[in-house]
Amino acid sequence: MLAQTMKTTKRSHSSLGAEALLLLTAAIWGFAFVAQRVGMASIGPFAFNALRFALGALSLLPLYLVTRRPEGRREAAVPGVPTSPDAPRCTLRTRLLGGILAGSVLFMGASLQQAGLVTTTAGNAGFITSLYVVLVPLLGLFAGRRVGLRVCGICQHSWHMI
Repeated sequence: MLAQTMKTTKRSHSSLGAEALLLLTAAIWGFAFVAQRVGMASIGPFAFNALRFALGALSLLPLYLVTRRPEGRREAAVPGVPTSPDAPRCTLRTRLLGGILAGSVLFMGASLQQAGLVTTTAGNAGFITSLYVVLVPLLGLFAGRRVGLRVCGICQHSWHMI
């Protein structure tokens, strides 16, 4: 009985810690809209995003230099699990092109969000942005993807939280 009580207490402490981290993440995410709006007081939305993304790229550069692999080496999708001999080689060019494409799409979305912050409040921008939790699975359904019950439950819960 005592062991089960200790197990329950341990689980609730880890659950409490996880929920506290989730709350901290939500607070940082929410305050970011206010910081973005204040930051644009002296520069426009596109210049603001250019500086923001440049700082992000510079902060990732040391990580890239530490973790880079020799050119053309096959990398395991999961560390310790060997890749198939038929797996394509991941070259620097492939990684750069993929990064540039993904970064460009992210930059365009963030720039549109920043431009929207010029004409609306930070609260409205946060609300509209939070709709992605519900809209992404709906778009997946239209694209022919299956959406599981778990995702539907998360969307329903998120919709009620919005």
